Amino acid sequence: MHKIFISYSHKDEAWKYRLLPHFSTLQKHGLLDVWHDRQIEGGADWFQEIEKAAKSASMAILLITKNFFDSAFIRDYEIPWLLEREAKGLVRILPLIVVGDEWRQVAWLKPIQVRPKDGRPLSNGTSEEIDADLRALAREAAELLSRDILKASPQATQPPPPEKIFLSRLPTTRSELFGREQETAILCNAWADPHTNIISFVAWSGVGKTALVNEWLNGMARDNYRGAERVYGWSFYSQGTREDRQVAADDFLAHALNWLGDQTSQAKSPWDKGVRLAELLRQQKTLLVLDGVEPLQYGPGPMQGRLKDQGLQALLKELSHSNPGLCVVTTRVAVADLAHKEKVAAKRIDLENLSPEAGAQLLKSFVLKGTEAELRAAAAEFSGHALALNLLGSYLAVVHDGEIRKRDLIPQLTEDEEQGGHARRVMESYEHWLTGMSELDILYLMGLFDRPAAKGAIDVLLAPPPIEGLTSHLQDLPRAKLQYALKRLRDLHLLAEKDHNHPDTLDCHPLVREHFGEKLRHQNPDAWKEAHSRLYEYYKNLPAKHLPDTLEEMEPLFAAVAHGCEAGKHREAYDQICSPRIRRTPTYYILDKLGAHGSFLTVLRNFFEVAWKKTVSDLPFLDQTIVLGAAGFSLRALGRLREATQPLHAALDEAVDCQDWKNAITRAGTLSDIYLTLGDVNRAIDFAKRSMDFADYYDDDFKKVVSRTDLANALHQAGQIAEAERLFNESEELQQEIPHQYPALYCTQGFQFCDLLLSLGQYEMVQQRATYTLSLVTPRKMLLYIAQDKISLGRAFLHQALGEDKESRQAFDTAKEYLREAVAGLHESGDQDVLCRGLLALATCYHPQKDFISAVSALEEAREIAERGEMNLYLADYHLEACRLCLAQNKQGAKGKRQEAKEHLATASAMIEQMGYGRRKPEVEELTVQLQAAN
Repeated sequence: MHKIFISYSHKDEAWKYRLLPHFSTLQKHGLLDVWHDRQIEGGADWFQEIEKAAKSASMAILLITKNFFDSAFIRDYEIPWLLEREAKGLVRILPLIVVGDEWRQVAWLKPIQVRPKDGRPLSNGTSEEIDADLRALAREAAELLSRDILKASPQATQPPPPEKIFLSRLPTTRSELFGREQETAILCNAWADPHTNIISFVAWSGVGKTALVNEWLNGMARDNYRGAERVYGWSFYSQGTREDRQVAADDFLAHALNWLGDQTSQAKSPWDKGVRLAELLRQQKTLLVLDGVEPLQYGPGPMQGRLKDQGLQALLKELSHSNPGLCVVTTRVAVADLAHKEKVAAKRIDLENLSPEAGAQLLKSFVLKGTEAELRAAAAEFSGHALALNLLGSYLAVVHDGEIRKRDLIPQLTEDEEQGGHARRVMESYEHWLTGMSELDILYLMGLFDRPAAKGAIDVLLAPPPIEGLTSHLQDLPRAKLQYALKRLRDLHLLAEKDHNHPDTLDCHPLVREHFGEKLRHQNPDAWKEAHSRLYEYYKNLPAKHLPDTLEEMEPLFAAVAHGCEAGKHREAYDQICSPRIRRTPTYYILDKLGAHGSFLTVLRNFFEVAWKKTVSDLPFLDQTIVLGAAGFSLRALGRLREATQPLHAALDEAVDCQDWKNAITRAGTLSDIYLTLGDVNRAIDFAKRSMDFADYYDDDFKKVVSRTDLANALHQAGQIAEAERLFNESEELQQEIPHQYPALYCTQGFQFCDLLLSLGQYEMVQQRATYTLSLVTPRKMLLYIAQDKISLGRAFLHQALGEDKESRQAFDTAKEYLREAVAGLHESGDQDVLCRGLLALATCYHPQKDFISAVSALEEAREIAERGEMNLYLADYHLEACRLCLAQNKQGAKGKRQEAKEHLATASAMIEQMGYGRRKPEVEELTVQLQAAN
């Protein structure tokens, strides 16, 4: 364990004690140990103890004041010890400027980077600013020490073994690179800099992000990867530039975890998989490349740049905090989730188009005829767009004998530069020039795919009979001439360089693929459908198993659905592939066993005309409602709650129009639950009432039970306690009348009733009810419902502990045991909203026993879940509990906690009022009184 040595004057002891709490969580987790001289035991030789600590520390934090410089012991002993060790690279010195600016005149201190930034004295800030600076110092210390572990380890003299390198999923690009010397240097510096954890390159499609990273990787390979112990690359860039495509990180997470030897993450939530992947990556110095992440980001709007996928979100969040290696990201839209780290550990580089000089150099590589000025003018005319200039250079060289002046024959288009307008201009010329040639048909074939095209798929398309207007020129083409045509397209930069790992696979830039695909779809729709129909048949028969076990094995089925829907075979693709082999009706194998909600959404997107609002009309009504409901379910599971309401609204409207009351009940109830979590309590009540009305009309006894508990729960959150209690009792009475049903509400309905009973103080009844219902669900291994019952039991014993002094210790221990087990089970099941409630309850259990560190840890995890899922109801609960915690800390003499409590209460109060969260208003009033009484 690393040791941090605190050097300070005893006259500044108050500042030391203000600093120490910020390291408590890190100490608790065994990440470091903070030493100061008050830890010296009575009777010990204090001089020897201080010397021993100073000479064994990995880091020294100096509390810089005038008193510090006036201390003879610090000046004559501690500083010389530390400077001697620093010169040998054995200790890091972090000077913390507390008061004054005398330090600027001290020779040994001038070269050392001080904190706060720019030497602003800590004492000049407000109480909140001081605590923020101290928290930042503690985080920085932990990150620096974690990096030093690897920095001190021997550097690799050999490249990683082949099994430690995986780069085959990255696109191949041209080997020559022009005008990117500065960016290449930035990458090299980022790899060498222990303070840089993530570097992202942001640019429009075709500017050259992937080519830059690939060429840098080639240089790294020539240098044996410069100490990297593992190298892993993955591209999400198969989708082209369309923003309505759905791409998931499930396959990436599954493959990366398996590649790293993890066998425990299959059933975990995407967030937990991302966290686990970060843990494994940090075990060795790893170079991770994530190419083209924009399909996993939100497009223009209030969420622009935010990651949709929680697994990738968790991975980048974790790596931004601590990463002994480097993660390189390329994207068309800046990753908003990294914005707060951009000036610290996550650097963002906006990759500009090539300069006129660099563009001219690129054009010159095609041996074009023209002056330097003409080449620069041509580069400027195409805005330095790398792909456009590559296509332009090869086109002019082949078609116009290299005459740069003939570029005026390239048609003008209105396409935005962001959508590759300049590149499309040249592709229009290529299409005209290649008319009637086999090369153009090959380009149209590439437009059928959203990923590299395997040889088997190409062979299916070229098989007899020919597809009119698409493969006619290729049908009887000798292999030698086909290879020549492929080589010619590569020379023209319309096809990607041959991938030596997959020599028979064809690939091209997404802009090229998309351009020629759109042309084929509009100009020859019959050929488009016939080609996709062949690919549908090919891919659906490709898996070795009719029912594949893993995501990787299931990948051909995903492709089959996509091609089948493009062929207009939506119903067949749903009936033959999606329902029986991917979803596996009546279960949800892809969700229950693989937890791949993102991948399932990618499949479902094929059945929508407008995501996630309108399904294709080819599906029967029942299947349309199933697809809408499934999309809503998976979006909700991924924490995309507002998006989840869209298909559920559509499903509800369709169900009502067709008088499908069974599905209408379920959809309205689900919408009520989602709006409640989002914090729209009144809307939640409205949908719960609709669900109950539908259930009464449909006259299904069990659905009457469920819909009434939905309404009762929403009314409870609104503060209408008496009406909520009446409905819960009515629901239970209805259930008792159903043959073979249990006498008490159970599962989620029982959990909601227990929540109401606890708000009424009836903890003994909750203990009895939850013990009974737990006995029902435990043998069936129903993780969610087991966890819900344990949360109810934990909260009930906590109520008992707080109300009965004699039994408080035993009841506290019982409460903590139940709540810890619940949280562990929810981490396994991945149910984020219930996990948030479990963590909030656990925090409430910790702080009465003054275990503030554990309380803060649980609270912060709950806050993170609530914020990323827009769970505003629970976010208000977080602020209320944080207020209570701060007041408890304030009683123990912690500085600044009263002000923090005030801020949390103000935030909670405003949210509760805005949401109509009436249940919590008495708690706001009670905390207001406590705050006024606090010192």
